[in-house]
Amino acid sequence: MIDIKKLPFEERAQCAAYMRATHNMSQVEIGTVLGGLSQPHVSRLLKHAERQNYLVIEQRFVKEQVSDEWLRQMDELLAPSGLNSDLKEYCDRNNLRPPRIGVFESGPGNTEAALALRRTRFGRTASGRLTELIEKSEIIGVAWGRTIKSLAEGIAASRQPIDKSRKTEFAAVCAELVSLAQHGYSASRLAGTFDELFNEKQEESPQLTGFPAYIPRHYDETMRRSIWQYISDTPGFHRVFSGPDALIAKMDMLISSVGSSSTPVLGSFEELVQAGGLRADDLRQLVVGDLGGILIPRTGISQIKMDLIDELNGLWTGIKTEHVKAIADRAFDEPNQSGVVVVAIQKERGDTVFELISRGLVNELLIDHAAAEQLHSRVAEALTD
Repeated sequence: MIDIKKLPFEERAQCAAYMRATHNMSQVEIGTVLGGLSQPHVSRLLKHAERQNYLVIEQRFVKEQVSDEWLRQMDELLAPSGLNSDLKEYCDRNNLRPPRIGVFESGPGNTEAALALRRTRFGRTASGRLTELIEKSEIIGVAWGRTIKSLAEGIAASRQPIDKSRKTEFAAVCAELVSLAQHGYSASRLAGTFDELFNEKQEESPQLTGFPAYIPRHYDETMRRSIWQYISDTPGFHRVFSGPDALIAKMDMLISSVGSSSTPVLGSFEELVQAGGLRADDLRQLVVGDLGGILIPRTGISQIKMDLIDELNGLWTGIKTEHVKAIADRAFDEPNQSGVVVVAIQKERGDTVFELISRGLVNELLIDHAAAEQLHSRVAEALTD
């Protein structure tokens, strides 16, 4: 194990160069790893590393010089072999429009520590593509999630220039869950983070706070209507969903992560279970996962169970399926729009992604290799049925 305190200047410069170039770490992050060095000290280390040729300034591929179609074909080289062609065939058979797929490295491991590293690595490698999608959008809905937070951190740590001269509006589309706010990856917190990253002058993003994420199922109809009226009148909800000039009708991009059947609705499954009055295990048998809080039912369940999922989704005070479908359809009809951008890592998320594609709810996928392999498996299985 390296003794940070005993490292000479030359070797510290090598460490700083390695962390900057290979892991795209910020100077503040490098300073923390190297024993609490100040940012100016890290800057001096990196400049020395350049002079000693430990660090070479990376070349940037000028995407403006090539067509979008050629970029798409180059992206296909990074996906599992046959995924794009099989997905196109599946979509053609089912009268669907296939999403564009970007597959990025995240790394191995499924322990909590390993997943944290995977999210960080994915956030760094996929941040460039997300930046491109954001920069061509004007009104962007933001869902919750640790993966979205990692992408925001990846954008912040990158050296990619961001044009802040144009105004981009970010709005939370998921209600505030109690267990998420303290961790910094609620939709309202993330919308504020993106606003800081992409706008020269920050304005307060619409916040979906001050009201419950779920309206309990056991409340009677009169009580539910009263609660919905209160929610509709709150400033954030009114701006995003219920007002005459609601942002949801004009959104040209939605950024959302997905949950799996084992962990739907992120770490706040208990809030849904309590509101719905169901056993957690029973609910997991009904859904394949969620998209920004919207429960996605498993294929093949009975109509009674489908109606139950619809009822549970009715308790949710955030974005609805019809909103997502409208954003996706607008982008499919207008290719310059980014539309619904789904981000996901881990194998089990591939199942949720497949169901979303089957419902025409995805325009752009940013996923890791594990999720891409599982998606390909589901597509191939569907083609043989």
